[in-house]
Amino acid sequence: MGWIGAVEQYEGNVWEIHPLIVRADSRRQGIGRSLIRDLENCVIKRGGLTLWVGTDDENNQTTLSQVNLYPNVWEHVVKIRNLKNHPYEFYQKCGFVIVGVMPDANGIGKPDIYMAKSLHSIDS
Repeated sequence: MGWIGAVEQYEGNVWEIHPLIVRADSRRQGIGRSLIRDLENCVIKRGGLTLWVGTDDENNQTTLSQVNLYPNVWEHVVKIRNLKNHPYEFYQKCGFVIVGVMPDANGIGKPDIYMAKSLHSIDS
C-alpha cells in the first residue's frame, strides 16, 4: 500500500525522505503517517537529528506557484495557502515545518518547498 525511503546526509545528522509513496486508493488512512513514524524511529536509532523533505509544487497547488518569489521569499512563505491538496499540510500534521523554498526549482513559478522536523530535544 505504501513505502518510504531515506537518504543519509551531513554525516548521519540529517536524513532526507525520498521517496514517500502511498497508493492512491489507500491514502487518508494513516499509512503515510505510520511510515514516517517508523522512519523517524529508524533514523533516531542511527543517531539522526533531523528529518527533511522537499515537496515540489509543479502543478500550481499552493500560492507559492506561478508567482515571482523574489526578492522576499519569506513574505510569500508566511502567507502560503493550499489551493489543490498539496502535501505540505500532510507534513505539517506530522510535525514538519517549512524551512525554505527554492524558487523556480522545477521551472519558472514552480518551487520546491523544503520542510524539516527535529528528532531530538535540546531540553533533554
